Amino acid sequence: MIVNPMIDILAISAILSIGSTVLRSKFIDQGKMKEQQKEIKEKQAKMKDLIGKQDQKSKNELEALEKEVLEAMNTMLSSSTKVMMFSMVLFLPAFFLMGLFYEKAIIDLPIALPWFNSAWNIWDLGTYANFGIQIYQQTNWFGWYFASYLLTTIVITIGQKVYKTINGGM
Repeated sequence: MIVNPMIDILAISAILSIGSTVLRSKFIDQGKMKEQQKEIKEKQAKMKDLIGKQDQKSKNELEALEKEVLEAMNTMLSSSTKVMMFSMVLFLPAFFLMGLFYEKAIIDLPIALPWFNSAWNIWDLGTYANFGIQIYQQTNWFGWYFASYLLTTIVITIGQKVYKTINGGM
């Protein structure tokens, strides 16, 4: 603990947000991925038309399109897997250390936040009757990490969009 749990976890979540953004931009070309997704949709629409046809030419074209779609999806999956592997190197030690240092920390939230009812447990079927949302004034380290990570990621995304707008979409 450097300052206090709230500020420490906010700083850690900002660092992890920036790190995951850098990893995504390094391994995933967003423009290329959007282009591939568009091509896949077009090919899937064409495949949908070809499925009903029984002639050999249509079947051959369908097989070729299936192969192209599979290759494109494998490429996208490969880049996502790389991001996930490198992200684990950042996130797992950070989670371990936050759990170690802030295990007993109770953090007063700057604003009340909605969260799942504390009596509800996803793994215990007997508690499903208690499902609901409550408003909380305090949270543990993970709840604060989750909220601050979400906030910092939103700020980074808005910053990136503003930067692209100012620089003419570069």
